[in-house]
Amino acid sequence: MTFDDFNTITAKQPYIYRRNPHHEQSFVILKQLDDEGRYEPIGDYTVLDQSEDHELSEKKLINLIALMNDSEELVDLREQSQSRLLYFRAPTDEPDKTRIIFYTLGDRGVSKENAVLSLKEGLDDA
Repeated sequence: MTFDDFNTITAKQPYIYRRNPHHEQSFVILKQLDDEGRYEPIGDYTVLDQSEDHELSEKKLINLIALMNDSEELVDLREQSQSRLLYFRAPTDEPDKTRIIFYTLGDRGVSKENAVLSLKEGLDDA
């Protein structure tokens, strides 16, 4: 490991997550909002599919957080997930809020609601 690798690993990221202590299938999204390095909640990721493995749900969120942090280092989920993940950016009452509904689509049948990402801020379309 080089010094640059260590700095990359230990550097604070703008977005992180924590498990929601009040809801087993939910995670709190936090953003570093000040120069002191404090993180404040800005949203949540709630898993709707009760049959989904908790570890898989968390890995999906890890990938979302990595993308929000402009990282290209994503967890490969092909072995764990036997379905495609689709999404729909749902309209909100306030333009600065973001709500994305995720769906899983297997080999057959229709897509099934999987999770909801709700943020108190907008996300850039990329």
